[in-house]
Amino acid sequence: MRQDIVFALVNKELKQIIRDFSSILIAFILPLILLFLFGFGINFDTNTVKIGVILEDKTPLTVEILDTMRHSRFLDITVFQTRKNAENTMLAGKIRGFAVVPNNFSREYLAGKNPEIQVITDGSEPNTAKFVSAYILGALETFKSINSTKSPAYSNYSNFARGKILITQRFWYNPSLKSTYFVLPGSLAIIMTMIGTVLTALVIAREWERGTMEALLTTGMSKGEFLLAKYISYFLLSMASILFCFFMIVFVFRVPFYGSFAAFMFVSALFMLGALGFGFFVSTISKDQFIASQIAGVVGFMPAMMLSGLIYEINSMPAFLRFLTLFIPARYYVSSISSLFLSGTIVRTLVLNSLFLGGFALLMFIIVYKVTPARYE
Repeated sequence: MRQDIVFALVNKELKQIIRDFSSILIAFILPLILLFLFGFGINFDTNTVKIGVILEDKTPLTVEILDTMRHSRFLDITVFQTRKNAENTMLAGKIRGFAVVPNNFSREYLAGKNPEIQVITDGSEPNTAKFVSAYILGALETFKSINSTKSPAYSNYSNFARGKILITQRFWYNPSLKSTYFVLPGSLAIIMTMIGTVLTALVIAREWERGTMEALLTTGMSKGEFLLAKYISYFLLSMASILFCFFMIVFVFRVPFYGSFAAFMFVSALFMLGALGFGFFVSTISKDQFIASQIAGVVGFMPAMMLSGLIYEINSMPAFLRFLTLFIPARYYVSSISSLFLSGTIVRTLVLNSLFLGGFALLMFIIVYKVTPARYE
């Protein structure tokens, strides 16, 4: 391996990158657009839901329950007089569900029985329906904890109230339960896959289309020197893009980062080497930029989006897809990045994920070296 030739080729590639605006566009403008899409367009939070409440039993006790629901920051309450009005309003899409307090509620409650409150939700949106049920139950739990010490009659409502046990929920790592704290760091896997595969998929294909490959073939360089120069040049560009994305996520979108920055860069470098290798593989077997970009986009982007665990929970997937995710590098990168941003530096998680990412990067380099035409030498 002749270092002077590699250095000259790297210098040539870097100058070409600076002069070619498309590379800068892919490395910095595309991530910026995707970050804004993920940051503002994808949100799994349901902060406030509109529901209805029907008080068939109008007593001071049921009015207190209604007041407790109204003081919940998750509920926007509308009081209805009849079930029919509530049903029509829900069918019109103006509320997501309603709760019915039956006419015998206060009597059973004060008698020490377990009265029931009916909750009806719009099941056409299952995720929102779950939020409605959870928020109403949370408001009722608040009511129980407040009233458990008021009188002996109140404390007979349930075993939790009778024992005067106060339940306090505490969420570790993401106490505010903001989905953007997980989505934005995880989106780096999608963004870096797009950059690494699409950016490099166009490289060699572009060389063939522009006719510069023939000029390179006359230089007497080896294919190892050729590939190393390409790797180094686009690796530097990709790492600069990662730093740009990290700055945007932490300082613009205000996502907390609790882990080690060195560990973040190390894991990102391993993931990027694998993505670059896959992009080079695509560009090596295809001499057309359009075809290369399409293959890289579909084969690289879709598995990273669907099977990385960013959008869909891996444990809820069918067995075959769960097995398939074991071979998707983005799964291990999402796991590492999420841990670094939300939990800190968990050495065991990082080591296991890094082993796979490093193995994949090495495998892709070997494959690219093998499929690169021998006439480069």
